[in-house]
Amino acid sequence: MDLAIDRTPTAEAAAAARWRATWAARARVAARPDAAGLYLALAPMDGVTDAVYRELLTDLEGGASGISVCVSEFVRVTRDPVPAAVLRREVPELARGGRTRAGVPVFVQLLGGDAEPVAQTARTAAALGALGVDLNFGCPAKTVNNHDGGATLLKYPRRIEQIVGRARALVPPEIPVTMKMRVGWDSADGIEEVARAAEAGGAAWITVHARTRAQLYQPPVVWHALARARAAVRVPVVANGDLRGAADLLACAGQSHCEAFMIGRGAMARPELFAQIRGQTNERMSAAAFAGLLIRYHEMLVASGVSTSRALARVKQWLRMGADMDAAMEPLFAALKGLPAWEPVRARLLADQCQPQ
Repeated sequence: MDLAIDRTPTAEAAAAARWRATWAARARVAARPDAAGLYLALAPMDGVTDAVYRELLTDLEGGASGISVCVSEFVRVTRDPVPAAVLRREVPELARGGRTRAGVPVFVQLLGGDAEPVAQTARTAAALGALGVDLNFGCPAKTVNNHDGGATLLKYPRRIEQIVGRARALVPPEIPVTMKMRVGWDSADGIEEVARAAEAGGAAWITVHARTRAQLYQPPVVWHALARARAAVRVPVVANGDLRGAADLLACAGQSHCEAFMIGRGAMARPELFAQIRGQTNERMSAAAFAGLLIRYHEMLVASGVSTSRALARVKQWLRMGADMDAAMEPLFAALKGLPAWEPVRARLLADQCQPQ
């Protein structure tokens, strides 16, 4: 029988006390969700959080961005283990001890439904210098799900236990093996069973996006469902989904009983969000600073080998996703989305940089 959420005054008081202690220590960057301080991870987003984006975000605030850990875009594992050369290409931080230039750890995320090649790839990633391996059981993409990957595994908790367990067996014990999931395929009814399966396999912690696969990215987030996973396991549960500011974090903590968090699209609307939550700044990034960040992003993408047109598409994608999370970004996205080339986009951004703040 699934565990019910303990709503007794004692349990509620204990959860509130844990959160007060974590919030009081939020200026301290926790390297793990069970470490002292506040754990704020940068979420993996396919087609977004590549090495350029990770470097750009972790370089903010002079390298004191407030980000605890970055998780890479998923590396797809099919019938055969992924070669070392592919892992190095997808996660170039492996050449720097598994960290961004600002020193933030980068976990390598793997996606696949076959335990042995996933585990062997995890072992290779660890040998190359990965500081953690995250297993993706949350991707909602239809193509991925139709090929035995991502959220489709939520329907088979025992397979999740086997995949996590085999990866844990092949990765050195000092390197965390973690997993990311959604609350369920089309409902949150089985969230406890999936969380227990991941824990039984040896997951160091579990990150839960507070939507079902069927929802994709549509509202509402169901932060309250995470409290059931939190009560079902002893390992930490990290909350993810629609965390746009400190107020969302406080609301999520109250509903989910989680004290650790992962932020994805919210950072595209407000890149300063991690530092702001930690109390390092009370100000929103200015329009001029944001324009400069986007210009730098395009420059870094091109320098990494991305074509100018593709880099422009990535800039527009950033603005679109940011506007989805924050209406304040909609005017800039509307002004730039129809421009056909980088130069007029750059000119508009440079104009924003010259505006008085």
